[in-house]
Amino acid sequence: MHKMRHFNFENMKSVPISKESLAQYDAAIIATDHSSYDYHAIVDGSKLVVDTRNATRRVTRNRERIVAC
Repeated sequence: MHKMRHFNFENMKSVPISKESLAQYDAAIIATDHSSYDYHAIVDGSKLVVDTRNATRRVTRNRERIVAC
C-alpha cells in the first residue's frame, strides 16, 4: 500500500471482503460509500457494521447489526 498523507501504512495490508473474512472481526466500519461494494453481503457476513456514510440505507436484512452514525 502506498504512503498516504502523513500516515505510514507500510505495514498494513488489504483483506478480501468475504463472508469468511468478515466473520473474523468484531465489526466492519464503513467510512466511504462506494457503489462497487455489496453492502447486503457485508451486513450479512458481519457481526456489527458501523456505517458512517449511510451506505446501508437500502439494506433490509439484519438491520439490528447496523449502527448508523
